[in-house]
Amino acid sequence: MTWIDGKSVLITGGNTGIGKATAVALAQLGAHVTIACRNAERGESARADIARISGRDADLVRLDLASLASVRQTADELDAADRRFDVLINNAGVAVFGRRRTTEDGFERQFGVNHLGHFLLTTLLIDRISSRVINVSSAGYALAKAGLRWDDLQWEQDYDGWSAYGASKLANLYFTWELADRLADRGVTANALHPGFVDTELGFRRPDEGGKPRPPLSELTAEATTATGSTGIDLSALGTPLTAEEGARTSVMLASDPALASVSCAYFDDRQQRVEDLGPIALDRAASARLWEISNQLIA
Repeated sequence: MTWIDGKSVLITGGNTGIGKATAVALAQLGAHVTIACRNAERGESARADIARISGRDADLVRLDLASLASVRQTADELDAADRRFDVLINNAGVAVFGRRRTTEDGFERQFGVNHLGHFLLTTLLIDRISSRVINVSSAGYALAKAGLRWDDLQWEQDYDGWSAYGASKLANLYFTWELADRLADRGVTANALHPGFVDTELGFRRPDEGGKPRPPLSELTAEATTATGSTGIDLSALGTPLTAEEGARTSVMLASDPALASVSCAYFDDRQQRVEDLGPIALDRAASARLWEISNQLIA
């Protein structure tokens, strides 16, 4: 029996990729899993898969992180149902490497979904979370080499998809540090992680969103230097990608390991190791406090 046995877990983006693999693994460890996703049909299919594979029922809630109204509606529904969770895993994410796209509320899509939607969801549900908040970030935070563009957080000028993605992942770290501080006296921890280079749908719009089917990984890697934009990042240098199950390992560990009950304000890599040296920009606590205040203003 592990700490997670019998516990309740809410996972955003739990219908595919790392999120779904995390849901399956935690259900197999005895957790009661609720997945939150935008598309009800895809969510129901994933819920059925999780139940079939793990042998445990899973719940589904609709959540569109690109819409602050949807986030509020989801939080209201969970509140009305008096739903409480031991663990919240902010897993969902998008990557927009082509032209700039925005959310329903006009925010740059990566900032809006990866950071702001999760910021709102977490703050609305925080009194319903009893133990752990886990934010799926990425080593891609290092792409934001100069930190956040405080005068242009929405990347309205000189848009670069990779750099904007890195900024959103840096925002995940800043959110984690500030959240950990604010929850310290309640015994709720907040940690962040890098899942690794994982073979998922991240970075590709689905056909139902007007995109093209995801190309085979071999084709993606071969075209990496031209497909990744002006930053010139070659995905082939990252090596063989992990499976979704492998990419879920650190999320599962942070959610289930009893030894981590009091560990907070930390960052773990895809080898499930705590990383201390993230660099001065990533560890800038004044920046994390500043982003919290700005985020509160943006969601008001």
